[in-house]
Amino acid sequence: MKTFPKILYFLCFLGLAAAAALAFNRVVNPSLSGLLLRAVLAATLAGAPGLIYRRAWPLGIVLLPLGAYLLLRTTLPVPASVDGISGQYHFYIQSLHTGAQAYVKEFFPLSLGDQPELRLLIAFCVFWVVGVASLVGLGLRKAIPAVVLTLVLIGFSMTVDTTPRALWTALLFLILSGCLLVLSRGLKRQNWRLRDAMAGGVIGIVGAFLALALLVTAPSAVAEPLQDWRAWDPFHQGGSIIGFNWLQNYPKLLNPGNNVQVMSVQSSSPSYWRANSLETFTGTAWLSSQPFMQRVSTTGNGPPFLYAIRPANPAPKGKTVKEVFQLNGLYTNYLFVGGDPSVISTEQNVPLRTNDSRALHTSKSLGPVLEYTVTAVIPDLKPEDVVGKGSAYPDSVTRYLDLPFPKVSDIKGSDKETAWRNAVAGLGADGREWTGLYALNQEIVGDATDPYDKTLRIEKYLRTFYVYSLNPPTSEYSSPYAAFLFDNRMGYCQHFSGAMALLLRFNGIPARVAVGFATGQLERGTYVVTTNNAHAWVEAFFPEVGWVAFDPTPGRNIPTSGPSSSSPGFVNPFAGTGTSSNQTVATEPPRNQLPTEIPTGLDTQGSSGSLWSKIAWLPWVLCIVVLMVAWPVARSLWRERGLRRGSPAQRLETSLRLLRTGLRDYGLPVTAAQTTEEAMHVAEAHLHVGHDQQLLDRAEAVLFGNREATQDDFARAEFFRRRVRTRLRKSRGWVRTALTWYGVPQRVSASGTAM
Repeated sequence: MKTFPKILYFLCFLGLAAAAALAFNRVVNPSLSGLLLRAVLAATLAGAPGLIYRRAWPLGIVLLPLGAYLLLRTTLPVPASVDGISGQYHFYIQSLHTGAQAYVKEFFPLSLGDQPELRLLIAFCVFWVVGVASLVGLGLRKAIPAVVLTLVLIGFSMTVDTTPRALWTALLFLILSGCLLVLSRGLKRQNWRLRDAMAGGVIGIVGAFLALALLVTAPSAVAEPLQDWRAWDPFHQGGSIIGFNWLQNYPKLLNPGNNVQVMSVQSSSPSYWRANSLETFTGTAWLSSQPFMQRVSTTGNGPPFLYAIRPANPAPKGKTVKEVFQLNGLYTNYLFVGGDPSVISTEQNVPLRTNDSRALHTSKSLGPVLEYTVTAVIPDLKPEDVVGKGSAYPDSVTRYLDLPFPKVSDIKGSDKETAWRNAVAGLGADGREWTGLYALNQEIVGDATDPYDKTLRIEKYLRTFYVYSLNPPTSEYSSPYAAFLFDNRMGYCQHFSGAMALLLRFNGIPARVAVGFATGQLERGTYVVTTNNAHAWVEAFFPEVGWVAFDPTPGRNIPTSGPSSSSPGFVNPFAGTGTSSNQTVATEPPRNQLPTEIPTGLDTQGSSGSLWSKIAWLPWVLCIVVLMVAWPVARSLWRERGLRRGSPAQRLETSLRLLRTGLRDYGLPVTAAQTTEEAMHVAEAHLHVGHDQQLLDRAEAVLFGNREATQDDFARAEFFRRRVRTRLRKSRGWVRTALTWYGVPQRVSASGTAM
């Protein structure tokens, strides 16, 4: 077999596995692409020895567990309190078990957040799927089972309902699959030709375009998160799923040319119709990471079925109303509510669950037609009710203060802006995007000390100095929120609400992003809600009051009177007090402040550094391991290059030359000037390998008698050489064999034995 087709075959499989892993990466947030690609590379290399030398495929069985162990160590380091191999084993078993439990509780897309065990489980599973596929496809050279195994990853990602689908990964997978299948046939041929690869490429491309014609007809393969296979309607009866998460495609929902009614609400009081909340900020996205663990049980036998929601703490101040929701053409896993719900009434028994943010979730999607009634409390607060509540927050809301970088209260020293820049610069390139946050925050909040005053200033600043746009310009910032705050200053409700929530947390005020629908149009006593009413706003927590809604998006207003400056009839309680006036001069936010250098004198190897900075020794160890493996493999391939090309006579001569070289490597008394017959006598005397007179006669006839060599002659020579090599390994042991692989010369005694 030629080396070049093997390399192409290996690269095709590697690309195939990488495409499947990147497709799988779309079911998790935030991205794990770097970790998954590392797992793919390690698994592919571990299963590849059989591609280099066919009989070496069992080595992959040894390398796969070793690769899995290295992946575990680099993904989740062992705590200092864990000692010994046994302790590490139990630690990782427990971590994988914890990750499995987290997986069962989570909803798609999988919110990794602060769950390292779940991250470990995902990387571990991807490693073993690709590793087994590599062992089968590369080690045993069975392309079809390898394609089927990697198809598990890409197929899984395309059947998860609430994740975006990328068509390019499917096309790349199909093209590489075709190439892999054709190359697997080419590996079995002695005379491999370029047109074999061209045939594989043509077959892969044709298959990809044929599959494309099928994929574009199935929303499960190409749809955005708003639709999935359950919403596919071949009879055009209407219906779509709206997933209220950070992937919500608001520009599509808010397109005036595609405005579709989704529900109507009968209520005596207007409200925002809330579905869910996003409470984890990663630096680039707001995620919903709270599992819906609290089962809401029915009261009575029904129908109607009544669900009693546990009271909020603190209980909201306001009036109780009854809201009747009628969904039409909408599939959803959430029940919408206006205000704080207490009782849900439905005609069908649904598996209803809730979480700490009081969102109502069902394990199966409901719709397209659904009616239910909600008894809820619509908050009735005055601005004065929120003034002077302080910052004595209960432990239950401290998680709503988390940020991937320090808060204002964490900054020490007299020069806080410089200290802030140094702190975020140590977080890497993503952290350095936020160097302008402290200055911008000081510009917004000024001398405000009351949390409510800070909240009002942030809300008013965003509504005044930022522009609403469904098509914000591109930016060099990787975080859309950093780009929104420091660069283009344009965005839609996701940007406004996410930016306000992170600024509130930066000032030590618990906050989260609420998602759902705005009030809609009032028609004959019923609020008609359309896709254009899809919205995201902010909820901030105040002691003794609870969660209060604010809306920083220009053009949207909280529909009832209350503490938000966007509420009707709002009067600022801090205006003219002289202690924390809202009359500070507002200027444009800082622009183009993405730093290109880390400040001098900064210790970037501290405890806040990346995982790789804490295990800087690992790349060097891996390099040494790669070199130790690569040298004997490369040496062997170079010495045996003549076995894979040339005429049968040339390959026969190469095989006989390697016979003498192999005996000499193990220290047996054979020189390059000796004949094949003399080398056979040495092998018979020292290794007890039987003399092959027929091979000797054919070799002399070809080499000295100008006879034509056949493939059988070459095969017979290779068979004899492999017998000698096997006997050498068994008689000399693995230590001397390993030294031989690395080309370490061995001394020969007078009796001809190696010393």
